[in-house]
Amino acid sequence: MNIAYFSPLLPKQTGISQYSENLLKYMMKKSNIDLWIDGYRPSSFFLRSRLKLVDYVKGPQLISQLSKYDSILYNIGNNPYYHSEIYDVFLKNNGVVILHDFVLYYLITGYYLEKYKSRNSFLEEMKYNLGDYGIKEGLQILNSNIPPLQYNHPERFPLNSRLIKTAKGIIVHSDYTKDLVKKIYPNANCIKINQIAPEINFLNQLSKNQVQWIRNRYGIKESEVMLASFGFVAPTKRIHKVLESLSKLKNKNFKYVIVGSGNYVSELVKKYNLTDKVIFTGFLSSSEFDNLMHASDIVINLRYPYMGETSASAIRGLAFGKPMVVSDTGWFSELPDNAVVKVPVDGREIDVLTEKLEKLFNDKTLRQRLSEKAKLYSIKELNGEKISQQIVDFLHKTKGS
Repeated sequence: MNIAYFSPLLPKQTGISQYSENLLKYMMKKSNIDLWIDGYRPSSFFLRSRLKLVDYVKGPQLISQLSKYDSILYNIGNNPYYHSEIYDVFLKNNGVVILHDFVLYYLITGYYLEKYKSRNSFLEEMKYNLGDYGIKEGLQILNSNIPPLQYNHPERFPLNSRLIKTAKGIIVHSDYTKDLVKKIYPNANCIKINQIAPEINFLNQLSKNQVQWIRNRYGIKESEVMLASFGFVAPTKRIHKVLESLSKLKNKNFKYVIVGSGNYVSELVKKYNLTDKVIFTGFLSSSEFDNLMHASDIVINLRYPYMGETSASAIRGLAFGKPMVVSDTGWFSELPDNAVVKVPVDGREIDVLTEKLEKLFNDKTLRQRLSEKAKLYSIKELNGEKISQQIVDFLHKTKGS
């Protein structure tokens, strides 16, 4: 099978880049794949040396060759700077979409307002998705003092109807998102295929001494419980709620490492008297990111408002076998109850989070049990061979449709 594969790839800093690099290692064994890229050079020598690169931005005439492929596979996420060019090709050349985010407000808004500089097209898209109400809301967004790409409630306007009604097939990573897709368009050819975990081999190579050496560099004692959250630091990650919960803990023998760029909670750290407990790393290389994941005792990965996405850092935590606390919503709710600890997104969130963290702090046996179940789930359900075969099988079924 000949596949044209569209996705951001490293060095583009997005979880979808890493997802594709993990997936392609398996898919290339099962199909002939060409990588279609938009004006940059992928950093992976492994991919560059094994797959044909087709730069459709530098050579737009090459797009006519898409008709020669058995299948076109588009990875679509919500970041307009990584996905606008891909979405543009998709609209003109139908194919199968791996839909990484159900809510596409930022992608669609950036596509029309940044790429095409067209307020009218943005308003037309709002109407297509929401009727006359969409025009009204779109005008408010355009006339607000807040730039449209900084709008605070994208979940109100998913703006995904055109994609869902156009795609030959849609791959999502959760039953939750599949149900949402079907509500918009019951005839959508939509399938759930799990997110892929990173390869397990390299994840267990650090010795106890190496782990402590990493912790020492961040001022974390061997006796301290190391909590960590990973990924871009945004309000949807609920870091502000984590800090409030930490301030209520009876056991103060911990450090909380916030791994990733962004910092909207510095004043809260002071407010809750956690200055000596919280460490901000800023953006880190993938190797240092993994080092801290490996060194952590408990990973906290909360999410609300939820926009139908999975979490690359949560997938990584499962592969590492980390005891992990997640929000009980969407894809996170579908994770096995014996592999993660779930916290509600309602008014009980802080109280339950505090209770669960106290229990995890004091019960090493529970942490070990969660670790073992997380690894088993990752190996059984998130492995590349199984997932890549499911994707190739789905592409065969949609071929010619």
